[in-house]
Amino acid sequence: MKNHEPIEEEPEIIQNKEQEYLEGWKRSRADLENLQKRMADTRIQERAILKRNIAEPLIMLADNFRSLIEHAPDTKDPWTAGVLHVARQFDQVLEEFGVEQIIETGIVFDPNIHEAVEEVEGEEGKIIELVQVGYKIGDIIIRPAKVKVGKGEGGAKNNDTPHPNPLPV
Repeated sequence: MKNHEPIEEEPEIIQNKEQEYLEGWKRSRADLENLQKRMADTRIQERAILKRNIAEPLIMLADNFRSLIEHAPDTKDPWTAGVLHVARQFDQVLEEFGVEQIIETGIVFDPNIHEAVEEVEGEEGKIIELVQVGYKIGDIIIRPAKVKVGKGEGGAKNNDTPHPNPLPV
């Protein structure tokens, strides 16, 4: 009968080992899935950084085109018309690259996407005028839009009441 005792214990030992191997396999699979998710997130972040690094100098060129167009004396001149065409193409390329302009006025000032450069007469906390176009790629702000923000119709501010969107000094 002693020979049969190890046989009775073997299924229990085997079952414990099976459970141990199964748990180890499940942990390894979860670790692999977590690694794959982290690597995918890292790739997305790296692409966003790469796009931003490429877009920043291109945005300076877009600003130069915009400035050139604003100061163009005659839009009927063939040279000026050519520059306008190239500027439009350049904006299209930026759009295809995923670069979006931040140009809205009349909306509430958001310090995440706007930089206030001046307070002017107008509806309090609202963007009254765009000073410089801002740019973003998805949720990543490349450059905030420089704007003038309304300080209210009354003109002089009451210093006892905190401003809902304080401006940086």
